[in-house]
Amino acid sequence: MAKRWERRWDRRGYFYVFFLFASIFIIFVESVFSQSPPEDSRIPFILPPRSKLLKVRSAVIETVKGKIYIELYPELAPWHVANFKYLADKHFYDGKEFHIYRPGHLIQAGKAGSSPLSGPGYTLRPEFNELKHEPGAVGMARIEDIANLSRRSHGSQFYIMLGYAPNLDRNYTLFGKVVAGMDVVRKLRKGDKIISLRVYVRE
Repeated sequence: MAKRWERRWDRRGYFYVFFLFASIFIIFVESVFSQSPPEDSRIPFILPPRSKLLKVRSAVIETVKGKIYIELYPELAPWHVANFKYLADKHFYDGKEFHIYRPGHLIQAGKAGSSPLSGPGYTLRPEFNELKHEPGAVGMARIEDIANLSRRSHGSQFYIMLGYAPNLDRNYTLFGKVVAGMDVVRKLRKGDKIISLRVYVRE
């Protein structure tokens, strides 16, 4: 009888210990997140009125290999287009390197410092849409789901597709497409620099 009671206590004891540690962990996580400002509150600009934002339609990236002309889609990814213009107006991208090159897949730029994850200090809510990951598609990078459950986009790092990647569709936010200069994109390699990046408004 005593041994049976001990076995029951062992099972209950393990359960109580597990429950105690789980409760402590949940309380800790909630306290950490309650002290952190919401991600959107870190964004340093306000989304322009739709009528004004819809006029933000094109960008030109001048690189050491030539110029790339991009059509933007503010109706599909308003926050991403507005952010691209905000950073371009501040000359954020000027002098930045393409720090990732994956042959036949993509080329990526926009890190702020030596860290591969460095950026402007904020992220963007996802704006998944019907655009496809095909050659010339322009999208925003992000870290993997395991550390980014809400799948928020990086604040500044963008990529240009060199090939097709349907597995990325509606998993990463696309906000533009190369309409001229794809030959330049294909010449770019890791370490090549952006001379200037400008975003234009159509009247």
